[in-house]
Amino acid sequence: MKVLGFRGDPKAPRYAIVYEDNGVFTLENASNDTKLTVPASISDEADAERIDWVYREILRIFDEHPDITKVMIKANEYTQNDSKPKRRSAHNEAAVMLACAHRGIPVEVKIYASMATKSADTKRHAESRVGKTDKYWDNKMADAVNAAWWGVRH
Repeated sequence: MKVLGFRGDPKAPRYAIVYEDNGVFTLENASNDTKLTVPASISDEADAERIDWVYREILRIFDEHPDITKVMIKANEYTQNDSKPKRRSAHNEAAVMLACAHRGIPVEVKIYASMATKSADTKRHAESRVGKTDKYWDNKMADAVNAAWWGVRH
């Protein structure tokens, strides 16, 4: 089973592709593309353009990996003081959900509590469960790895 894990950062969403073979978990894109850097030509105020760009990038990933069977999104932990960056992250998540709906790929949304980790432990858990990327290794990438790992297991 191959699962795409997604973390909708407002400026550079992250994704992990994890597959499992006989109990061995592999981070397929550990050495490759993991960061969807929004082009500089798309301004901070061009929400519709950014959402369309993320949507098309997810479709590109699906085309490159037609054997993805599920998508897991690590969503923000929402509070009463949500900010514009959190709303932009939610927009990115919505673009992923739309791409999944158009391709018939199941999608689930998780928070830390439902993935058996927390912000302080996400990197450690991702590294021990699957591994880490060669570059851009941070909490957001670890969230994508943990989400994908959770999806492969459940």
